[in-house]
Formats: sequence, C-alpha cells, structure tokens
Amino acid sequence: MSTLESYLDALHRGVFQVVVPKALVTEPLEPVWKRSAINVPSPGTIASYRKGQYHAHETVSEYHVHMDRYDPEKNPIMHLIDDAPLLLMIRETMETIFVTGRDALQRDPLQRLADQRMSWRLRICLGAVLLAIGAILLLLVIGKTVLFFAVILPSLVLILGLLTIVEGIRGREHREHAGKKIVQGGILAGAGLVLFAFWELYLVLILLALMVWFLSSAAVTLLRAVRERRRLTKGFGYTLGLGMSSLALGVLAITLPRGLVEILLTLLAGLTLMAGAFTLLDAWGLRNAARLMEAGGGFQ
Repeated sequence: MSTLESYLDALHRGVFQVVVPKALVTEPLEPVWKRSAINVPSPGTIASYRKGQYHAHETVSEYHVHMDRYDPEKNPIMHLIDDAPLLLMIRETMETIFVTGRDALQRDPLQRLADQRMSWRLRICLGAVLLAIGAILLLLVIGKTVLFFAVILPSLVLILGLLTIVEGIRGREHREHAGKKIVQGGILAGAGLVLFAFWELYLVLILLALMVWFLSSAAVTLLRAVRERRRLTKGFGYTLGLGMSSLALGVLAITLPRGLVEILLTLLAGLTLMAGAFTLLDAWGLRNAARLMEAGGGFQ
C-alpha cells in the first residue's frame, strides 16, 4: 500500500511540483489530507487537498503536488502574503480560464455532450450573462467606478443573503442545516444593507487591505529574490517581476487609489469576459453535437 506522501521527497530538494499518477497511490487521501475549498485556480483540477504545507491538486488521472511555505491553517496571513499573492491568483485564474476553455473546445463534441452537466441552452444563457457582467464592469471603469461599490456590490451581497434565506426556508425538513442557512442568509442580507449605507468606509478598508497585501507580498518576494537568487524554483526573473509588480500596485494604492480600483475592475471585467466567451463557444459546440445526435439517432 502506497501513500501520496511517499512520492513527495523531491519537494524537499528544491523541486517546485511533483506529478504523481493516481494509479500509484493506493491509500485514500482522506482523512489524513483535508479537502480544501478555497484555492488559486489551476487547469484541470477537480479537487484540492492539503496536509500541512503540502498542497495537492487532483486531476482526472494525476495528483499535482507542491509545497507551500506556510500552512494556511496555522499561518493564514503569511500564506496569503507569501504563497498566494493577489497577482499570482489573478494570473493563474486567467491561465485556468484560457486552458479550460481551449481544452473544452478541443474535446470531441459528442463526448462533451455526454459529459455535460448543463444543457447547451443553459450554457448560452450563462455565457451571455457573463459577457453582460463583463461589459457592465468595463462601462463602470470608463464611467462611474463608484457605482460598483455603492450599488452593485451591496446589491449582490443582499441578493445572495436573501437567496440563502429562501434556501434555508425551503429545506426546513433538515432543521439544523436550514437554521444555519437562515442565519447565514440573515447575516449576508444585513451586511448588504450596511454596505449600502457605509460603502465609502468599506471601500477605504478594501484599499487599505490591498495596500498591505501588495506591499507585504512585494517585500517578501523581493527579499527572497535577493537571498535565494540561484535557488528559486520559479526562476529569478519571474520572482523579481512578481515582486516589482506587487510593489508597483502597493504604491499605486497609496498614491492613486482610484487608479488601482480601475485596474482591478478592468482585470475582473477581462476575466469575466473571457469566461463568458469560452462558455458561449463551448455551448455552440454542444449545440452542434446535439444536432449530430439527432441526425445520427444518438450515440452508437
């Protein structure tokens, strides 16, 4: 019987990531490894697990494991600063959207149709909604950026809270679970109302948090680039560029906060538009596959 840990020695010798075929791992990951709900997106990942500093991304046939510098359970702040700087999260999110969309388009359309969880019509609607949201975000950047924080974000939080309350009420047969949902929904709805009234305050708090995050990540990353120049797993140029970019955005948060907000909203709009475009392209492929099925009498 072999565990995933038995294949991870290379991580302690400077290797950034180890890829382990799932067929080699005969011991189940859980409960030793804990499933992680919040992660930097990565292409092909169907589940993510953590064990201390180990972080495993599960794909269909492999485990991709790297080692974080900080255990997020024991030191979540340093984990965010050092292991998951915001720029890295944005870059990997964009890469994941692009790679996932590209892979979806390259797959056999009939197989994609068999595997799909949503109909192509629903995917078209989802893609259109994402494109509309992306376009609205771009218009906000060009026009009145404050509307996003003064109206749109509080509205989304309020709506999410109300939907959570409704979900709790509809699931009253499971009293304990329903009660938690109703309480969570009430908190979210209340937070949404508070955001309507004090949006300027929370915008300042967001900018302060971003400033600290960017500058802290820059300091840690640049210091590592200097101290470990020849031993950096991702290379000196990449590490230096990440640190300098974080520093620039941190300084921007101090000197030109509106500019930082516009940059981040533009990035969010770009991510949303990319996701919407790939969703529409995937839906179009599924639509064509459905017509092929109708013409051929289904799967053979």
